[in-house]
Amino acid sequence: MNIKDLLLGLAIGDAFGAGVEFQDRNWIRQHVDFSVFVNVRDQITVAPEQKQLFTKNYTAWDYTDDTEMTIGVLKALMSNAPFSKTLLIQKWEEEYNKGLAEKGYGRNGHGSMSWYFSGEKTIEEIQNFQRSRHNPGNAPAMRSVPLGLIDRNLINSYATINANATHPNAAAIISSQCIAWATEFLVVQKGNPSKVIDYCLEQIEPNLEYQTYLKQVNLLVNYDKLNHADFAVLCGHQPIQKPYFLDGICGVPSDSKYTAGTVLYILKHSTSPMDALKKSIYIGGDVDSIASISVGILSSLFGLDSLPPFMLGNIEGRKYLEEIAQQFEASLS
Repeated sequence: MNIKDLLLGLAIGDAFGAGVEFQDRNWIRQHVDFSVFVNVRDQITVAPEQKQLFTKNYTAWDYTDDTEMTIGVLKALMSNAPFSKTLLIQKWEEEYNKGLAEKGYGRNGHGSMSWYFSGEKTIEEIQNFQRSRHNPGNAPAMRSVPLGLIDRNLINSYATINANATHPNAAAIISSQCIAWATEFLVVQKGNPSKVIDYCLEQIEPNLEYQTYLKQVNLLVNYDKLNHADFAVLCGHQPIQKPYFLDGICGVPSDSKYTAGTVLYILKHSTSPMDALKKSIYIGGDVDSIASISVGILSSLFGLDSLPPFMLGNIEGRKYLEEIAQQFEASLS
């Protein structure tokens, strides 16, 4: 398995997606051709006082919390300490503080964890906030790719710990497990992408709602033939409706179940990292998480050659990411 390309691809998908996340699918298809980086975070349709949540301390090509927290998971797995919620929170905080020390400010993109880093809420308060939500945030899924690279007998339990650290919610747990198993199937086993959803359903114990959703996603037509009704199956009601975020746009909301299902669909129907990037971005909505996971997994399979040189040349912290990948590969052996 190629951990270096996986991590670089993950960061590229995250960074490129961050520039256009929470934009309407139709707008993106008209304005993004992947020849240049597009940054329209200041155009996200939220109240003026909320704009700074998306623009403050953000620079084009920065990766976001998706990559930062994935690095935290990798470092937790490399630690000699038992894998636990406490260890994960420690590693995420260390990674956040590393960025704070280097940049002078914390990385943009954190959702409810920003309350913890700022001291506004305790981790227990964040866990309680996410616990009973019908639409828990997608952080457990976005950071669970490394959990598909470990002993397969540990995947479900470690993915559960990953979710419970911040989102002790059934949908968040299943989503964390799905992304980990998709990684194991495609990166470790080199499985047939057309079977990725079937495989994930065999490895987890989804509730009826989640199982029904994934089976419906598995029946969807090829990407270029998706219609409005198909997008509603994949991403939920279109345009997005409250309490799902961001309401009023066509795309995938910031939600664990829809993030995992959309990623599995893109992995099933993509032929290269660049193909996955385009499909992810053209979905609309919370595209950085979709692109990060999908491009990362397929970069490990196919390498980075399909991605334009300007993306590889602008990736943030490339040397740092390569060092982490090398360390993780050594820890696996």
